[in-house]
Amino acid sequence: MVSNTAMIPQWLPIWQWPSMHEYNCSRVRPVGSEWTQAKGESNLLYGYISIFWGVLCEVLYIPCVYALFKERRHACYRIMLWLAIVDVIAILCNSLGFGFILIEGSVFCSRPWFNWMVGCVGLGMWCGACIGCLLLVTYRLFELMNMSIRFEAHTNILIVLATIYALYFAFFTPPILPNSGLNAMFYDPFIGDVPSSVYVNWPHTVNNLLIVMSSATLYVLLIIVLLTKQTDLYVVLSKRDHFLEFQIFIQASLICVFNVAASLEYIYMNFFPTSQILIELGHISWQISHGVPPFIYLILNKTIKRHIKWVIIFNE
Repeated sequence: MVSNTAMIPQWLPIWQWPSMHEYNCSRVRPVGSEWTQAKGESNLLYGYISIFWGVLCEVLYIPCVYALFKERRHACYRIMLWLAIVDVIAILCNSLGFGFILIEGSVFCSRPWFNWMVGCVGLGMWCGACIGCLLLVTYRLFELMNMSIRFEAHTNILIVLATIYALYFAFFTPPILPNSGLNAMFYDPFIGDVPSSVYVNWPHTVNNLLIVMSSATLYVLLIIVLLTKQTDLYVVLSKRDHFLEFQIFIQASLICVFNVAASLEYIYMNFFPTSQILIELGHISWQISHGVPPFIYLILNKTIKRHIKWVIIFNE
């Protein structure tokens, strides 16, 4: 085993990793199918399910993105549109690309560049979704406190900053790498002669703890503010108004609740011994967190359903 156990650099531009000793597969065996045979494990069932889930979500997202684009004049819908684009890219990685890797039974050293791109882009989009959910719940708080105009004035700038944030994680930090033997993604490429403790992404860990937990805390505050407003305005608001408020809250909550579950599970399994079932549940939570929004929109969001019905009627 390699004696140098220094942690990999946390600033890791994508063009630097091929020259790094810690990611050099060739020092153990040649890159390619030998690694698949030695370390990989084909999982056809989970692989095909991942691909089916990915295709289904991408198809359902098409009308949702169209509807969100039509409503982009509203700050809330601009954030939701940005989140939808992030989710579409993430699904390409954590469901479609990951499903292909499971079917093939490959590991990092089987196809280093392909696995690196699946992992680094997936990681970047995950962190982008986290900050996007934080923006969404913050906007809802501003809106309920009748201060949304202050947020709306800076929405485009915030979306640009969120994009930079996502790209930073995707292309300038250590990635998480798909592994067919464990049916998930890990910091460790599992080359075999470097300790797992060498591979870590502290910015990702901070994102999962700080950003996601901040979102959860703000959602608790959102509930308090929402209940307070409903109590104060119960005489003024109609039952329809209460129902719409409740619908909007449920939509935003469901979109972000899976982020909390996936973030905690991924932190735990990358730092502590974890049972296989929890590892797989962690990755499934991640897949659901990016794939569930179109289902929520199509079931609960009346604005999106109205746009889709208009398109169907117009085409007929």
